[in-house]
Amino acid sequence: SFVPTGDLAEKWEVSQDGLTYTFHLRKNAKWQAVPPLNGRAVTADDVVYSYNRFIKDGVQKAILANIVKDVKAVDANTVAFTLQSVFAPFENTLASPVFWIVPKEVVDQDGDLRKNHAGSGPFIFSKYDKGVQVVVKRNPDYYFAPQPYVNEVDLLIVPDDATAVAGMRSKQIDVNGVSQTDRDALLKTNPEIKMTDYVQNLLDFMYWRLESKPFDDVRVRQAVALALDRDESIKTLFQNRGAYNSQLPAGMPVWWLDPQGSNFGANAKYFKRDVDATKKLLADAGYPNGLKVPMISTLNAYGDTFNQGVELVQKQLKDAGIQVDFKPQDYSAYIASTYLGKFEGGTMVWGLETPVQEPHDYLFNMYHPKGARNHAGVNDPALTAMIEKEMVTLDKAQRKQQIDDIQRYLAEKEYYAVGPIGQTTVAAQPWVKDLFYESDYGRGAEYVVKIWLDNKPQ
Repeated sequence: SFVPTGDLAEKWEVSQDGLTYTFHLRKNAKWQAVPPLNGRAVTADDVVYSYNRFIKDGVQKAILANIVKDVKAVDANTVAFTLQSVFAPFENTLASPVFWIVPKEVVDQDGDLRKNHAGSGPFIFSKYDKGVQVVVKRNPDYYFAPQPYVNEVDLLIVPDDATAVAGMRSKQIDVNGVSQTDRDALLKTNPEIKMTDYVQNLLDFMYWRLESKPFDDVRVRQAVALALDRDESIKTLFQNRGAYNSQLPAGMPVWWLDPQGSNFGANAKYFKRDVDATKKLLADAGYPNGLKVPMISTLNAYGDTFNQGVELVQKQLKDAGIQVDFKPQDYSAYIASTYLGKFEGGTMVWGLETPVQEPHDYLFNMYHPKGARNHAGVNDPALTAMIEKEMVTLDKAQRKQQIDDIQRYLAEKEYYAVGPIGQTTVAAQPWVKDLFYESDYGRGAEYVVKIWLDNKPQ
């Protein structure tokens, strides 16, 4: 439903004019009992400090820049945010994994948060064995006690899907995400395993630098979009369990406009493979013999299904007259450069977008000139005005219509050519109870905190 619920905030109120949000913190919230915090209370001053730190140095600070006029501690457990003007996604933005409440003492002591992982959440960091595992232990002072119900979580770093599936079969792994092929195979050999299926809130997409040829020409971008065979990808990669993303993911059904639905309009044509149209657009753009361009992607981060998708996209492009010179890139280099838009002009990049729960986060960060994830260098004044209009529209139905119109507009512009998304499956052993899985960067704590184990074999 994408309606935020309270975590550290027990409750909150919004002023009648929509400008002041007053949050009441849980009085039993404590920092974990590790130095230098030693279990002291989490206070409104911590929220004020964290916000000021975020808006000064945060990677994604632009999404709240010039939005908040003032943040102040009303008392030890109450903090008030006063906005410059109404901002419809304010609650969702605070609830998204862009703004974290952090302890000032740790930053003062270490200069940053890389050495000391103390927080106020359900688990306490224990150790990290590089390339092997991360181990966390139950926080006995968690404000939602008696949660978490497990004493320790070992987050295994598994190099490939086959090893993870073998671990599920041998009952050495309790919970793991699996591909659709592995889902079906696991159920044949281990029918007792429980499968949680959902459409992931994720975009896979092709991007480029818009200031450089040939992608400064909308006809070339449209040609690439029309060369993608989304039906083949859903069948091959996801066993026919998937959906067409628009420029918002299908895993965000409240805001997603289905390109296969009757309401999308004429620009839905850009989501359907059309090789003849691809070749004509390329010819009209000055490439009658097709196109040959470099293509970057990373193959050591997102798993086997993504890697298979990279190969399939290259084949689909080739069959439509677009030859690629593929250049795989190590993930560490990719995320530090290419993902940030730092790559050679005239290059295509196939990647994944960060999963978030607020449509404005996608639209602002990917398409606004001040966005933190504007990979392509989009700077479209008409689009910027549309984004800045939806973000101040408090009526949800009206805002939904505005965001639908943005998706229709983007389908023609093709600043990014989006692929489809498949069903995602989380497999759990039968003794794992109350699994709650969320497609978001906060999922580690959210889905493990409520789990309990019923007669797990020793």
